[in-house]
Amino acid sequence: MSAVFARLINPIVWRIPGNGARKLFSFSLAEHGSMLDLCAAANQTTSPERQAAYLRHLLDERRHANMFAARSTELRAKDNLETLGFPNADTEDLFERLGEIRFLAFVHRGEKRGRQQFEAYRDWFGGCGDNKARAFFDGIIRDEQRHESYTFQLLTDLTGGPSGARKELRRAAAWEAWRRWRRLGRFIAEKVYFPLMLVVYGLLAPFALALAVSRPPGKGWVVPQKESDIDRTAIEGSADLRMSE
Repeated sequence: MSAVFARLINPIVWRIPGNGARKLFSFSLAEHGSMLDLCAAANQTTSPERQAAYLRHLLDERRHANMFAARSTELRAKDNLETLGFPNADTEDLFERLGEIRFLAFVHRGEKRGRQQFEAYRDWFGGCGDNKARAFFDGIIRDEQRHESYTFQLLTDLTGGPSGARKELRRAAAWEAWRRWRRLGRFIAEKVYFPLMLVVYGLLAPFALALAVSRPPGKGWVVPQKESDIDRTAIEGSADLRMSE
């Protein structure tokens, strides 16, 4: 779906002034975040072989992050704009949260999705005659293909076969869909809450004004009825006591 969407919006995305550089920088952030997750995986896995595979992968992700950031800076320099800097992504601690099998399924899906998306960009730039951009994405696509292959192989080994690997990939797809839904809900809530409250307060303002006019505040101290009754009882009791004396 990402690749199909990328092919549809390519004529717009890469022609809006400044948008291409921002998009490349977003890729840089994604690669840097992936690098952090793989670093955690390399530190926590119990297998030396998988640790070596994660370390090779994270080195590729760091290189990709640098490549995307450098290309973004290059495009912004052409427009006389300052660089967006070096990516500094956050980590979601996915290896610890998901466990190694689900983590591998998540990474495999991400690599496959990224590879398909980058292929759409490569074909677009190739069709436009931009051989430099085409070669740029070609190099990254080769790495993504290798990552896609090794993660599926590790997933197959850990789940006992291809059918087990495909089952975990389906579970990962469902988890990603749920995560996107929650993120969308939070985004909508953040964007809608403030204007919605303005509308509510605007609708309630006439009623609040009418209430204030119909019940103007009294002057001086106002003693609540219950407290007034209590004070009156105490005074009368004191008076009776003095008379009895």
